[in-house]
Amino acid sequence: MASKLSANGYVTSSDSKLYYEVEGNSDGPTILFIHGLGGTTNAYQPIVPDLQDYNIVRFDWGGHGRSSTPKTTSIESYVADAEAVLNELKLSNVYVVGHSLGGLVALHFAAKLSDKVKALVLFGPISPPPEAGQQGLKGRAAAVREKGMAGIADTVVGNAFAAESYKSRRGEVALAREMLTRQDPEGYALACEAAANSTPPAFDQIKAKVVVVSGKEDKVSTVQAGETTTQKLGSNAKQEVFEGVGHWHMLEATEKAIEIIKATFS
Repeated sequence: MASKLSANGYVTSSDSKLYYEVEGNSDGPTILFIHGLGGTTNAYQPIVPDLQDYNIVRFDWGGHGRSSTPKTTSIESYVADAEAVLNELKLSNVYVVGHSLGGLVALHFAAKLSDKVKALVLFGPISPPPEAGQQGLKGRAAAVREKGMAGIADTVVGNAFAAESYKSRRGEVALAREMLTRQDPEGYALACEAAANSTPPAFDQIKAKVVVVSGKEDKVSTVQAGETTTQKLGSNAKQEVFEGVGHWHMLEATEKAIEIIKATFS
């Protein structure tokens, strides 16, 4: 089935204009998609054509993609961005899909608005980093402010894909690179700093079912990290591991990603 937008536009959140897209079945259950660091609404483009029975909502958080760059960002501001989009569309009782840093945002969102979230699928959710990770993210922020996105794009993309995926899925690699190189350097830098300064979500406030998806070859959010997140979520959570997959689960294992979403949100 083809992917076809039914609505798109902008909504204001804090001091940023947020771009959003809606497609699928407006009478179906809503899925809110939250992209990760360096991503956009297009991060989920390979999977949404097979989810047209759902009301699909995607947005670019402040500083990414087609959204304007605010003066500051944080995990809390990205949660507010998601909330602003839902309020604009008058939606509640949603399913949520998050990738990478968007997975951490999704967990904070589910903790804050536990009455609005029915279930979550998290692809490679990151956790607040230790000191070394914080310094690495702050160093990356400084690098893109100085040299722009092209200076880091190939290294970041190369590290994110599994070795075989990087060789065989050239179109998907190109999509990831295009999303990254098109980012506003300041917006990306702010997101790096937001990740560096992030805190854990209130796990005890998350009532929804959660499926944590880990790539066996993911060096950004390892299988062990996914297991730890799953354990912190308690009995309502489980982990699924994709063999031969790195950090771009939706691009490297598209069919499996679709199956997980349908099974969890059925």
